Amino acid sequence: MLHGVGPDAILLRFPAAGGIVSAYTAAADSVLWRSRAPAPTLAAVLGFDDFSGLVLARDTSGHALSLDLRLGSVEQLGTAALQGEVRSEGTAAFGRDSTGQVVRVTPVATWTWASPTPARQLVPLPDGALLVLSERAGGTMIRRLIPPDTRVTDSLELPAARRVLRTAAGDRLWVLTDGELLAIRTRDLTPALTIPLGDPVGVMEATPSGDRLFLASDRDALRVIDRFAEREQDQIPLPGPATALRMDPDGTYLLVRTEAPAGIQVVAIGTMRVVTSVAGEWRDDLPVVTPQGRVVVAREGAIVILDIVTGREIRRLPDSAADRWHLLRWNGFRPRAAGLDRPVAFEEDDSASTMEGAMAVPSGPAMPGAPSAAASWTLSFATLIDQDRARMMAREISVEGRTARVLVGDRDGAPIFRVLLGPYDSREAAERAGMLSGRAYWVFEGTP
Repeated sequence: MLHGVGPDAILLRFPAAGGIVSAYTAAADSVLWRSRAPAPTLAAVLGFDDFSGLVLARDTSGHALSLDLRLGSVEQLGTAALQGEVRSEGTAAFGRDSTGQVVRVTPVATWTWASPTPARQLVPLPDGALLVLSERAGGTMIRRLIPPDTRVTDSLELPAARRVLRTAAGDRLWVLTDGELLAIRTRDLTPALTIPLGDPVGVMEATPSGDRLFLASDRDALRVIDRFAEREQDQIPLPGPATALRMDPDGTYLLVRTEAPAGIQVVAIGTMRVVTSVAGEWRDDLPVVTPQGRVVVAREGAIVILDIVTGREIRRLPDSAADRWHLLRWNGFRPRAAGLDRPVAFEEDDSASTMEGAMAVPSGPAMPGAPSAAASWTLSFATLIDQDRARMMAREISVEGRTARVLVGDRDGAPIFRVLLGPYDSREAAERAGMLSGRAYWVFEGTP
């Protein structure tokens, strides 16, 4: 049973040859959930949008797809086979098509953009912007635009970028050149920091807050750059040179792959020291760290969950290492509290009794804005900033003869467009309509 405060740690298991996806809690080996539709053979899991409950992935043919954890459905996004490195942000996947155009696919629409120079790397940002990196005359050109608009809002030319890394918050882009480390503000592509480097750096990783950056070279140590001190502030000793880094999403631990036979080092961010070393395979999906302080690794054909401090084995899932695993944090599998669906009851007092006549609603047809005695329930499918996209989505949603509508609202002075269906007389009827729609949805009480 799932309970507690905050999101749950969920392990998704994608069969190696494709098939039904299973979900486990990181603390138990019993199946928590199964998808209703099979997933194809995956090349990579791209990301997870916790608001919509959608997991984005890429299959071996290059197509992006979404796995809906609420409906259990698997849907292909768009028709283009995406080439090169494919990235995701929210419910959108970004890549290049066979002609070299930049492509963004979502559950609603496909957007394309012809870059003036061939796109080498795509960096989507949480605010909806997209950074497109291209090689140009021995350097790197960065262009910023906000899909679905095709207008370039800012651009910046830099020395040739060997590696780039976006902070989790999306406010900085770290750029590694042959001799320098650069920090670029993503909102306007202005340089924020330049740090000269001595040794060539192979890989880098940042804390979720972006306050510290870790650099790996041929040294037996990690170099630690403090963003606010604007310099190298520390070094973390290692048993050998690091070849790969992976940050715990909670910012508590950093996983470091070192050259054999040293294995996987677990660095505690609080102390900046290696706390344990574990054996296991380093893959694009594993190892990962759970919020409970466990590390999940693949070894000897099994998935093994270890205590991150002692290295003690907690749990083992035999014959499971061939499958693909993905750790996400989400509380959407928790049973809904029954009290959430009960109307609020207010205790009456003397003052309430004296106001009864003043608050009485006359019988007959309800006046606009007057409270209704009968509860109603409405389905919400999306809140968008593009009216045309909202209208297109609404036209595509029809359940039992009822078509969704678009309601205009306001957020911080800017218009927003909500795609709604309903109202329905009961929550059960609304839930049934949501399931029949085949889309991600949210049910709320009332009629907006």
